[in-house]
Amino acid sequence: MTDTTDKQDHYLLGVDRDALHRYELFNEIYQPATAMRLATLDVQPDARVLEVGCGIGRTACYFAAEVVPDGHVVGFDQSDQLVELAKEFAAEQGIDNVSFFTAKAQDHDFEPASFDLAHTRYVLTYSPFAATAVARIYAALAPGGVFFAEEVTQDYVKHNAPPWCDKIYRWFERLVELSGGDPNYGRHGLPSHMLDAGFQDLTATAFTPIQDQAKIVEMLRLAVSNEFRHAIVDAKIATEQEVDACVDSMSRADPAAVISTATAFQVTGVRR
Repeated sequence: MTDTTDKQDHYLLGVDRDALHRYELFNEIYQPATAMRLATLDVQPDARVLEVGCGIGRTACYFAAEVVPDGHVVGFDQSDQLVELAKEFAAEQGIDNVSFFTAKAQDHDFEPASFDLAHTRYVLTYSPFAATAVARIYAALAPGGVFFAEEVTQDYVKHNAPPWCDKIYRWFERLVELSGGDPNYGRHGLPSHMLDAGFQDLTATAFTPIQDQAKIVEMLRLAVSNEFRHAIVDAKIATEQEVDACVDSMSRADPAAVISTATAFQVTGVRR
């Protein structure tokens, strides 16, 4: 088990407008799989939905459109900047059955049985306090409520992926470990924490988005060059020169190569 002594729950990636485009690409790449799984969950039009780690709010707003006219979505994130971007997007889209606030997943304290569905995507992977967060999500759900979690494992479809792709994932894996998170949380920690919290009827599905190569490469390039570049160097995971060489290789990516994101596990569980 990872030692979380002196670990802090913080963002490895960007939290301001400079990171907005990468977050948008991330959502475009992963949202189709989220929508497919959501369609199997029989979400009612009056459902109360909790979005844990809402980021820029795209997924929370998607859920809000699914629970009209009587449902409501509450989204929260630990970044004030991202919450403001989420509020701006909801206002621009005229979505009024969603609300946002700032909090950490392990600290939120809703009234028990406040929600029918809770969702999170690529949030608990980063946290040294994931088990506490899952327990709090359990407490926030009503009996019969569903927790739908999507979290990463660093296994991914390699095919003929170039060396820079493997290098990026190894760098990311090390950064997550140093932060006290678990780079394979979706496959290992998530199901275990859900069972420990009391969830029943667990189901898990693995998926690895590869459908839009240009978006995947651009998302990875922005992450490396703009967002966790300094963290990689400061942690002595790679040198400035190695990062520059990796970004340069990405700019010359072979369009015939198959680039994938890290594999995500979609895990659902029910509060009985």
